[in-house]
Amino acid sequence: MIPLNPHTAVPINYNYPLSAAIYKILSQAAPDYAAWLHDHGYVGVTERRMKLFTFSRLNIPSVRRVEQTLVAGDDRPWLLHIASPMEEEFVQNFVLGLFESQKLEIGGPGAVGRFLIESVEAIPEPSFREEMKGKTLSPIVVSTMREYQGKLQPYYYRPTDPELPGAVRQNLMAKYELVTGRACPKPDLHIELDMQYYQRKHGKVTRLLRIKEGTPEETHIKAFEMPFVLRGNPELMRIAWECGIGDKNSLGLGMVELW
Repeated sequence: MIPLNPHTAVPINYNYPLSAAIYKILSQAAPDYAAWLHDHGYVGVTERRMKLFTFSRLNIPSVRRVEQTLVAGDDRPWLLHIASPMEEEFVQNFVLGLFESQKLEIGGPGAVGRFLIESVEAIPEPSFREEMKGKTLSPIVVSTMREYQGKLQPYYYRPTDPELPGAVRQNLMAKYELVTGRACPKPDLHIELDMQYYQRKHGKVTRLLRIKEGTPEETHIKAFEMPFVLRGNPELMRIAWECGIGDKNSLGLGMVELW
């Protein structure tokens, strides 16, 4: 993505505006599908709705913070990775939408970034094995609902929570069922976070993200970024690579690189 002016900036909390921009591009080629995906999404037997796509952090060259915005330090292109297992519905229509619009706009409080799409490239998938190392291309969010002061509220798992690996596995199994149309025949997957990295960072691996910032619907999400190892069913690792790990993937959360 090439900025249309040398002082292009985006809001620090750009996840929601960038997600909206992706839906807008998708609607250029498939307006009915884009509207359905945004308003409904894919539903499995658990009746949990998922959008089945994710995207990375913006790779901003020589990035620097200016007040509540992010600005590039030079004129190199910005990079963005997008993934989905729904090749015919999402991927092909999104690429068609890119070629039709050739532009992307990320707007939010304090900044509106406008870009020209320079090129689109497909990344070869890794060779999925029973043990793979990984790193986050965007923060991971894993949550559940718990009662607090008489009300059900979201609880965001910390990297040290013993329930975290099980929650990650259940989430990937639900995505597997949506993608393949059948239950996972080998529900075997364990995520092991790099706790040495966690200690080196003194536990400072969490991120507080603001969604719909500056509006009455603003919410705060707690995420984390750490290296990890996956062990178990390679098909569930493929789901992690295509869909993202954890929750709220369509807001640009949970995208991973595996090797």
